[in-house]
Amino acid sequence: MPDIELEEAPALFRGMLRDIVACSDYQEVCRKLGLVPASPDVDRIEHLLSHTRIEEFNRLATDAFRHADVAALVLYRLSRIHDEDDADSEVERQMFQAISRTAVATVVAHLLEKGRLGVCDV
Repeated sequence: MPDIELEEAPALFRGMLRDIVACSDYQEVCRKLGLVPASPDVDRIEHLLSHTRIEEFNRLATDAFRHADVAALVLYRLSRIHDEDDADSEVERQMFQAISRTAVATVVAHLLEKGRLGVCDV
């Protein structure tokens, strides 16, 4: 687990999971991961906070995803640096892109929510 406050870790994990997983699948995914479900009141609040985070992130999504796509390409190429086969795998490239975009969106949304990152209109 990353170096974060221990008492913050479960809530942060649940929040990021909620941001990543479709609302309709969230409860089932939590069960499959063995997570203790939040109370209905807490669940409603976490659900609302997730939508608020994503809406805030959407203000800079175009720029963030452009950077995430470049990072994905860098990571994809690094992962294949020792491959003898020069054949490009479009499926692998798309997977790297999806993972990179998801990670960037989730991390940036949480940093915006905590006030650790700001957005200015230029």
